[in-house]
Amino acid sequence: MVSELGPVSQAILDYVNGTVGYLTLYMLIREVSLETRVRHTENWWFRRLVALALEGRIKATVYRNHDELNIRFRRLPDA
Repeated sequence: MVSELGPVSQAILDYVNGTVGYLTLYMLIREVSLETRVRHTENWWFRRLVALALEGRIKATVYRNHDELNIRFRRLPDA
């Protein structure tokens, strides 16, 4: 069972669900930070995105080229 989201995680989820296509971390931080007045490092924000993906609330796609990784996040497709 997945617990309820806190205000920042909910704001991140709302931002992702309102974005068409893949999102950029910079724009997510900018918009959600303005809305919630929360300031943290990029790593902190990224961990929240990964947690939302692991919980199945958003989609994450991993692209790998040897040791080079790129993870792209987007909202879940409409069912």
